Amino acid sequence: MNERRRPNLPPSSAPGRRRRGGRARLRPGGRSRLLWPGLAAGAVLVLAGGLALKGVTEPAGRPADAAGAPPATETGGTEEARKGAPEKAEDGKRGAEKEKEKDKEAGAGEKPDPDSIPSSGPGTFATADGGGDRVGGSGRTLTYVVQVEDGLGIPAREVATEVERVLADERGWTADGKVGFRRVSGGASDFRVRLATAGTVDDICGQYGLDTGGEVNCNVGQDVMVNLKRWLLATQYYADDVTSYRTLIINHEVGHFLGHGHEGCPGAGRPAPVMMQQIKGLHGCRTNVWPYDADGRPITGPAVG
Repeated sequence: MNERRRPNLPPSSAPGRRRRGGRARLRPGGRSRLLWPGLAAGAVLVLAGGLALKGVTEPAGRPADAAGAPPATETGGTEEARKGAPEKAEDGKRGAEKEKEKDKEAGAGEKPDPDSIPSSGPGTFATADGGGDRVGGSGRTLTYVVQVEDGLGIPAREVATEVERVLADERGWTADGKVGFRRVSGGASDFRVRLATAGTVDDICGQYGLDTGGEVNCNVGQDVMVNLKRWLLATQYYADDVTSYRTLIINHEVGHFLGHGHEGCPGAGRPAPVMMQQIKGLHGCRTNVWPYDADGRPITGPAVG
């Protein structure tokens, strides 16, 4: 996939790879990609966490099963094999349920009234204190801070706990055995995960020529910008599982920071890659929020320009 020409970064921003997901309008002089997390009413969106890519639509109806459940298959073979199949199927079902429960450990709680979510804030941030242990392989270690815009009433440490959970999971970006992460609370860091109101996300992403329209998450420079509305309400495919959608946000945008581009569905019935703009349609794939499966195999698809 060809590299796009990068806009000039603001002097105050640290350099970094600019990525984002979904559909967005570019302001004059800027180029980028964003992930549109669509509205829960079923419209557009990534902060996943996107761009002026090809528009797609998704048929109405209940979203596909989560990635943990294997595609349904007919049981065949000998009579002995058929007798053993129900037990194996039940084992697979229990395994999928355990994975789903693991994804929900943090507990997202009841979703708020959309009208109660502030659309703008002061643009200043509180950084989660403390720090975390290093997680991941033996290669490079990326440090990060977690910040929450002032006045949201959400403790930064609470958000940091969710981010740490995602980045430490064995199905996350550390599964390649090369990259590691460590949360810090001060000094220099490689990137920042920042939860902010739509207005503040628009302002920060707009400095790089991106029009996030009050709905979009983005990765610009060293910032993984998370739209508060998306964090609290999720999107149509994850309306009943906000925690999993938060996982998708972090994995998708951090994936962009690591240099991964957008991907498409690899085939009907297969899990959607985490770098797929799932809000724009699953195209036969099943929902999935992890870059690797439980066996350490990457979940990928064809590159999307």
